[in-house]
Amino acid sequence: MAIVIFGLAMSVISGQESHISFGLAAEYFALEAVGGALLGGLAGAVGAYCWRLARRPQLQLLVSLSIATGAFSLAQALEMSGPIAVVVAGFCLAGRYAQKQLDTETRQMLLAFWDLIDEILNALLFMLIGLTVFSILPQRHSATLLLLGIPLSILARAASVYLATLPVYLSGAGRLRTLIILTWGGLRGGISLSLALSLPGGIMRETLTPICYGIVVFTILAQGLTMAPVARRLYPETRR
Repeated sequence: MAIVIFGLAMSVISGQESHISFGLAAEYFALEAVGGALLGGLAGAVGAYCWRLARRPQLQLLVSLSIATGAFSLAQALEMSGPIAVVVAGFCLAGRYAQKQLDTETRQMLLAFWDLIDEILNALLFMLIGLTVFSILPQRHSATLLLLGIPLSILARAASVYLATLPVYLSGAGRLRTLIILTWGGLRGGISLSLALSLPGGIMRETLTPICYGIVVFTILAQGLTMAPVARRLYPETRR
């Protein structure tokens, strides 16, 4: 949802669209999110079928890598959401039918490979973020906007958690504790920073990148390091 909204806002700012209307937002959401999800589902189904044909672990690993890169590139070429397409393809490959095509050794190899890829890409992303932030001079109002952005990000997280848990039956103190722990545990990182870095050079990028970086640092240091004390205070019955 955040990626779709970001793309819609960028299309207006860049002049591709003159204004935002409900129809435009619905059309953009259908193309980006729904189209990306359908493409990802198709890519995942193709990947599962290829797993069935390729019984060698090395070939099945190459299939998963091809599906991830191919689904993203095709979605971008069709002006759909690449991340959504890849996530849905991953859901399909993690499904029961696809997993039946893998033996235990291959499944462990795939998990180890993608865990390693995840760690490498995260390290490269944050190294790129660090190098980029040092090349951007913060504006005078960056600190003020950061102080406003931190509570706003927490409030936005609380609203999203509240809306997402409406279909779930939670009542009384249990509901409040669940909302608090899910809100405080909402850490932010690679996606927001990569979106900020994707902005064209100018005042907008120089303003938003330090703010996003500051919010990410706050969530890691403040929210991340205090997660255990908050959980123990909210759930004293779990203390030993």
